[in-house]
Amino acid sequence: MIESVIYMKVERPMKKTIVQAAGMITLIAIFSKLLGFGRELLMASYFGTSPTSDAYFVASIIPVLLFTAVGMAITTGMVPLYAEAKKKSKTEASEIMSVLTTLFLVLSFIVTLICLVLTPYITKIMAPGFSDQQLELTNMLTIIMLPSFCFYVLSAVTTGILEYEKVFAPPALGAIPQNILIILAIVLLTNVYGIYGIAAATLLGAVSQFLVQYPFIRKYNVLKLNFNFKAHKKLFRDTFLALSPMIIASIAYQLNAVVDRMIASSLQTGSVSALNYANKLMFLPLGIVLLSFITVLFPSIVDAAAEKSKQFVHLIFQGINVISLIGIPIMAVMLIESETLVNIAYKRGAFDDEASLLTTTAFFFYSFGMIFIALKEFLNRSFIAIHQPKITMIASVASIVANIILSLILSRYFGVGGIALATSIAMMLQTLFLCMYLPRKTEVDPAEMKSFLFSTLKLMLLFALVFALLYFIHPLYETLHPILSFFVSALCAFIFTAIGSLLFRLKEMQWMAAYFKSKSRRNKHG
Repeated sequence: MIESVIYMKVERPMKKTIVQAAGMITLIAIFSKLLGFGRELLMASYFGTSPTSDAYFVASIIPVLLFTAVGMAITTGMVPLYAEAKKKSKTEASEIMSVLTTLFLVLSFIVTLICLVLTPYITKIMAPGFSDQQLELTNMLTIIMLPSFCFYVLSAVTTGILEYEKVFAPPALGAIPQNILIILAIVLLTNVYGIYGIAAATLLGAVSQFLVQYPFIRKYNVLKLNFNFKAHKKLFRDTFLALSPMIIASIAYQLNAVVDRMIASSLQTGSVSALNYANKLMFLPLGIVLLSFITVLFPSIVDAAAEKSKQFVHLIFQGINVISLIGIPIMAVMLIESETLVNIAYKRGAFDDEASLLTTTAFFFYSFGMIFIALKEFLNRSFIAIHQPKITMIASVASIVANIILSLILSRYFGVGGIALATSIAMMLQTLFLCMYLPRKTEVDPAEMKSFLFSTLKLMLLFALVFALLYFIHPLYETLHPILSFFVSALCAFIFTAIGSLLFRLKEMQWMAAYFKSKSRRNKHG
C-alpha cells in the first residue's frame, strides 16, 4: 500500500492532493519543456553554434545568474516565514510578505542599474576568449536583457507563496508565454532584427512570467508596495541571516554554468553554444519528470520537518530512491542514444556536422550528472526545510571549487566534453556530501539507514545491468531510422528496469505500482 511505503501517516485528502498536483504539474511541465525544447531547436536551426549564438547565450546567463543568486533563496526561504506568519494571522502574513517583497524589488532595481553600468567589465570576465566584435555584441544583448532580473525576482516571490498554498499551476505555466514569445521572435523577427529581436523577446518573456501568476496571487494581498522598513529592522536582519547561506549556495551553483562558459569561450568557436544546447536537452527529461516530483513533494517535507516527525527522514530516503529509480532508464537511454538525440533535436539549418559533434560530446558527459542534479536539488530543499541552509552553502561552494579545478584539467583532454564531465562529477560530489551530512542534522533510525543503503546499492547494480544490456543489444537496431532506434532503446530500457526492479525486490517499484494503481482507481470512480 502507498500508506506503508511513503505516506504512512499522511491523511487521505493530503495524498490525493499530492497525486493530483503531481499529475497536473507533470502535464504542464511536459508542454512547457517541449516549448522550451522547440525554442532551442529553432535557435540551433537559425544560428547553429556561431559567434552570434555564443554571444547571446553568454548575455542571457547574466540576468539568470543574478536571479538564481536570490531566486531560489526567495522561493524556498520565504515559505517557512510565510507559513509561520500565517499561523498567527493573515494580516501579519500580508504585512511581512509585502514589506519583504518591496525590499527585494528595490534591491533588484539597484543591482540592475549597477550591472548596466558595469556591463563591459562583466562580459569581459565571463567570456575572456571572445573577440572584440563578439564582446560588443554581447554587451548590447546584455543591456537589453538585464531588466528581466527585476521581474524574475517578483516571480520568485509569487512562486514560493503559491506553491505553499498548493496552487501549483500558475508557477508551472510561467515559462510557457516566455517560450512562445521567443519562438515567435526567432521565426518572425530574425530576418529584420537578428539576434536583437530575440533578446527583446527574452525580456518580454520575463515580464509575462510574472503576469501569468499575478491574478492568482492578488487574493493573498502580498504584492503591495510597503516601505515600512523601520518597523521591520529585526525581520530584515533575521531574513538576510537566514537567506544568505541559500544565496551563496545559489550563486555557487550558477557559477558552475559561468565557469563552463568562461572556459568554453577559450575553446573552438561554438563551444559555448554546444554546452547550452546539450544542457537544455539534458534538462528536458529532468525538468518534466524529476523536478516536477520534487516540487510537489516539498510542501509535505516542510510540514514533516515543522512537526519534527519521523516521517521526515522516511520521506527523504524514499524520495532519493524513487528519483534514482525513475532516472535509471532515462539516463541509460541518454548515454546510448546521445548522438541520435542531438541529431533529432537540432541537426537542421545552420546546425551542421561540426555543431552536432560538439553538442553530442557535451550531452554525453552531461548525462552522467542528470540524476545527481535532481538529487542535489531535492536534498538542498530538505536541508532548508530543517533550517540548515549553511550545509547547502558549504556543499555548493565546495562543488564550484571542484568544478573549476576539474574543468581546467579535463577540458585539456576532452575539450567541451571535459567541461560537461567536470560539472557531472561536481554534482555527484555535492550530492554525496549532502547525503553524508543528513544523519548529523536529523535523527535517523539505524535500521532505516541500513535499509536505505541496501536499496541504494541495488539501484546502482540495476543501472549497471540496464546500461550493459542496452549497450550490447544496441548494434542490432542502430541502423534503423534514428527516431525508431530511440524508441526501441527507450522501450527496452524501461522493460529492463521494470524486470530488474522485480528481481531485486525494490520497494520503490512497489510504491510506483501502487501509486499508478491508486490513481487509475480514482480516475475510474471520479
